[in-house]
Amino acid sequence: MTATELRLAVIADVNTAVRPGLFQSAVDGVRAWASRVNANGGLAGRKVVVKFYDSQLNADQWRNSVLQACKNDFAMVGTTAVIDSDVTEMVDCGIPDLAQLTPSDRHGAAPNTFSVLIRQPQREVLGPEKWYLDRFKSEGCCHGVWLHPADTPTALSQAENFARGQLQIGFTEARSFTVSALATDFTPFALAIKNSDATYVRVGSDYNQTIALRRAAKVQGVDSVKVWDCSLQCYNPDFIRTGGADVEGQYVYNFFEPFEEVNKYPGLKKYVDAMKKYAPRSPINGLSQGSWISGLMFGQAVEKVVAAKGPNGLTRANLLTALRETRDFTADGMTGPIDIGNKATISCFMVMQVRKGKFVRVYPDKGLDCNPANVVTVKP
Repeated sequence: MTATELRLAVIADVNTAVRPGLFQSAVDGVRAWASRVNANGGLAGRKVVVKFYDSQLNADQWRNSVLQACKNDFAMVGTTAVIDSDVTEMVDCGIPDLAQLTPSDRHGAAPNTFSVLIRQPQREVLGPEKWYLDRFKSEGCCHGVWLHPADTPTALSQAENFARGQLQIGFTEARSFTVSALATDFTPFALAIKNSDATYVRVGSDYNQTIALRRAAKVQGVDSVKVWDCSLQCYNPDFIRTGGADVEGQYVYNFFEPFEEVNKYPGLKKYVDAMKKYAPRSPINGLSQGSWISGLMFGQAVEKVVAAKGPNGLTRANLLTALRETRDFTADGMTGPIDIGNKATISCFMVMQVRKGKFVRVYPDKGLDCNPANVVTVKP
């Protein structure tokens, strides 16, 4: 940070063998937020400058990116890296980390990390799964087949813990598999679904694998599934554009108000308008929205510090104090109140379904379901 610039780092997995451009939209979300902030005068009397570090789904690249951010930048915003288990340098240097994703428990527990989607050990948001059980109970749901991501220990552990939570609340297991992100043949998994009469299927990795499985299942004549489930990674226009008719009926859930209702929520409209203006080639999706929200959280904390201590009182320590004191954060009205300072697990969600090539709200009728019971402690 200088007298005229507030330098921020965004660390994300982008250039990867699994899928080039994997989390590019997360980077674009931070940049769009910064551009809008600068167009409105900056923060703490300074221009926000964003530096992108590519962690490349690689532990060494993650560590090197963190070291560079510690040295050169005031804070990390919109962090979207899957191989994040080593946070030693990040904690030691004390850089504020306003992350979008914290896949590993160590990352989520780091004293300088704060996130709307923070992961607490053994705590899972199972509100959508409870809704599936209730809504489709009469149709035999939910007897499941799971495809867990096999390429990183963190992603696999997270997916398996989530599935244990589902079994704990009433799901039953037909089959489960670990699948490489480079897999291309999904016929064996489709046959497993068909032969077990599964009524529920979830793929835990990139949305392209959900598309591949849906296509294989269609070829094999799978007709028992009531819920094809996917979360944030599938809430992307490219999912429908690429999947076409093969992903019709797919359920997708989100933790924020949906883009399709942008005119109902001023904060959501600011995000969508900024993306169209400052990152017109980037998709309006859950990843760019999540990193935008990380920027909002950073900006709110900065303004609190400046109000109390003036522009020159903006230090890493003072920013971390402001974040620890942040309660009832609503992301400019895009979600329900979240206790950021205590690292509370978000309880809000809403469910959509792909119908005639569009994401259509199916639950709740409006707003979000923010019942605290949506968060479940999963038994080891």
